[in-house]
Amino acid sequence: MARGKSKPGVVRCSAFLEEAAKADPAPVYVLAGADAYLVEQARLAVRECVLGDADPAMALAEFEGSDAALADVLDSLRTAPFLAPRRLVVVREADRFVTEHRGALERYLDAPSPTGSLSLEVSSWNAETNLSKRAAKIGYVVQCEADRPDRIPGWLQTMARKKYNKTLDRAAVELLIEYLGTGMGDLVPALDLLDLYTGDSDRIGEPDVDALVARGQHERVWALCDAVAGRRLARALELLDAFWADGMAAPQIVGLLRKEIRQLVLVNALNRRMSLEAAVNQAGAPRAAMSRIRLALQTSCDEHLADAYQALVDADLEAKTTANDRLAMETLLHRLCGPVHM
Repeated sequence: MARGKSKPGVVRCSAFLEEAAKADPAPVYVLAGADAYLVEQARLAVRECVLGDADPAMALAEFEGSDAALADVLDSLRTAPFLAPRRLVVVREADRFVTEHRGALERYLDAPSPTGSLSLEVSSWNAETNLSKRAAKIGYVVQCEADRPDRIPGWLQTMARKKYNKTLDRAAVELLIEYLGTGMGDLVPALDLLDLYTGDSDRIGEPDVDALVARGQHERVWALCDAVAGRRLARALELLDAFWADGMAAPQIVGLLRKEIRQLVLVNALNRRMSLEAAVNQAGAPRAAMSRIRLALQTSCDEHLADAYQALVDADLEAKTTANDRLAMETLLHRLCGPVHM
């Protein structure tokens, strides 16, 4: 049974996230853009739309575009799903894969698998190619790029109203953007925390943002990131005590740390194809943080950065589900400051 009337085509990520849950699965999805947070959210929305409650182990195949073989991807798409209505095949960092196999992909989209959905994650996408036009005709090309800055306040207020049934004051929006910038990867998690912070209140105001984001805490967050980069556990625990003394809760601390770690992951990815200075600029990191970022990248491998981000996710969940959130934070710092295997 059809779940909705959503039409395929080229869509902004914000619109896709709202419509994906109501849409029928499509033969192809293109997640195009360099905003890592939006790509992640679109990826989750595609998985929910295509697989629903099905076990991913039975119906999901993921490939890295750098070494994915076209035959393997197409075979996986044409393999009948097991205990699931459809099969989802994801090619991550697929720019080179798309370039090398554009003609074959065009032919595949002329007659796609009736039970397979292909998801291509690319940093750039030429909308004028035949491949792009075919993808937009039968599936979705999702633009995973930050929205225009002047649209973000209204978007945040709409999200607060629809998702949390709360009014987000204009002054609160402006202060939130002042603290965190315009990156959705920072603003959306902050809204989640503000919802928890304000509890049963139907309004999020400027004092709530000021208290939660903690004016003046950014220098301390950078100091904590420096301690983690240098594997100085004692210093990291000392800074944790300072956060605790200020009355900050574990989810708040994790939220502030997550911004820094996510930005570091993005700089690291960009640095593979451009200079560190250019990567820092493109990632939107402050130039004053250059030496801190360089130190962190020198002392961390890709796996450690990925583990660090996963550790933050795990700590956030544990802090929300256990009475001892202090223990969760100490465990997090032990994990972040652990030895690195380069």
